[in-house]
Amino acid sequence: MCSKFALILLAFLVYRLCEGSKEECHLRPVIHVLKHAGCIPKPIPSFACYGTCSSYVQVSGSKFWQVERSCMCCQEMGEREATISIFCPKQTPKFRKIQTRAPVECMCRPCTGIDEKVVQPQEIMNLTPKLDNFDDISSV
Repeated sequence: MCSKFALILLAFLVYRLCEGSKEECHLRPVIHVLKHAGCIPKPIPSFACYGTCSSYVQVSGSKFWQVERSCMCCQEMGEREATISIFCPKQTPKFRKIQTRAPVECMCRPCTGIDEKVVQPQEIMNLTPKLDNFDDISSV
């Protein structure tokens, strides 16, 4: 009887902790510094996914000896690629092109390894939105 009460109390506490959590996963502008050996580092405007998502572990409603887990993480939904030139004074050629990628949209998704085939560049998906700052760097 005591173990059932303890499990119910544990489930209640987990519920109360998760109840107040709020999912906030957003695209945020950042400055990304491109570096390559022999080249001058170049800061560029870019984007990143930041935020919190709900996660929990709780006692199973049907099998009290098992737990149910849910782990959600703030991850990208689609990427945008850009080619950036950086200056390399002691190399030939003096400019080197570097491919870079940035998320276009973010959302809470299961915390598993992302299959690269699922996250496709926006150019392939034909969903490229107009993003200030990021459009400017793709022509550098």
